[in-house]
Amino acid sequence: MSLGAGDTSDHAAADALHVRSEVRGPCLLVEADGELTILTAERLREHVLAEMREVPAPPRIVLDAGGVGFCDSSGLNALIIIWKAAHRAGGEFVLADLDRRFRTIIERSGLDRHLVAHPTAEQALDALAAD
Repeated sequence: MSLGAGDTSDHAAADALHVRSEVRGPCLLVEADGELTILTAERLREHVLAEMREVPAPPRIVLDAGGVGFCDSSGLNALIIIWKAAHRAGGEFVLADLDRRFRTIIERSGLDRHLVAHPTAEQALDALAAD
């Protein structure tokens, strides 16, 4: 499923995040491309939460954030909500392919104590599939 690409909107910034997902083995791989901001965080959150209900329990979710160029506090809040939902369902939510700037934001916010980050999406998928 894909959100963002092809949307017609008067607000170009609201279309600054494209989200795609696919089931890979026991995991849900979510790819995000663009900016994760107050204008786009709800799109990511709603997409992942809806897709999470469609995968076998417990949900194992990888967010490939290699295409995310910016994340504000609303974006961080969306990540926290997704992480909490996955954990409440007995699952996991991890990040992959963070650029240096995004990794620094995660670390400075203290979220790195909760959100595991893997160097690549493939490594994250392998780690979750092994659990």
